[in-house]
Amino acid sequence: MHRPVLVTPPAILPISVAEVKQALHIDAADDDVVIEREIRAAVAHYEGWTGILGICLVEQTWRQDFDNFDCLRLPLGPVIPPVVAVRWRNTAGQIATINASEYSLQTDGAGRSFLRFRNGYTRPSDLYETGAVQVEYKAGWPVVEGASTVPDDIRTAIIFRVQLAYDEAAKTGGEHLARAENALISKYRRFSI
Repeated sequence: MHRPVLVTPPAILPISVAEVKQALHIDAADDDVVIEREIRAAVAHYEGWTGILGICLVEQTWRQDFDNFDCLRLPLGPVIPPVVAVRWRNTAGQIATINASEYSLQTDGAGRSFLRFRNGYTRPSDLYETGAVQVEYKAGWPVVEGASTVPDDIRTAIIFRVQLAYDEAAKTGGEHLARAENALISKYRRFSI
């Protein structure tokens, strides 16, 4: 499987600087840049191809390339239907888009999403040698009316992670915060597909 490619990053953070400041009882605006940087570091720690959760938090668009039409599993979730586009490249390098009526997005019991082509669909045979099939899709929790819908337990875990990085006093009880953070996020971990 090829490494996923980020097409469109999230428009907002899963939790705002103001929400983190309120939770940590920080009134001054002096450290807003530092707090935002720590939120971004926490998000990077959790999400995407290299994050410990292997999921996306806030709605974003990804492209996954495949060498053929066998087993088109989408590595990052939760996938937001419908799929943006499925394209294929022939040996001459020409790209064609597959009509959305030819496939459907499926999700198994473990929450892994994949494409299933209808039985009558004839798969092209003159595929480019590598990365011939491209699936572009949205993953993460949707942004609704400009606000994040990321679950509260993940947002709380981000607050804990920011607190550990920002607050010197929190470092003495850091192991307890780290355990609480792990408990909050553990159910969201994706396992290899």
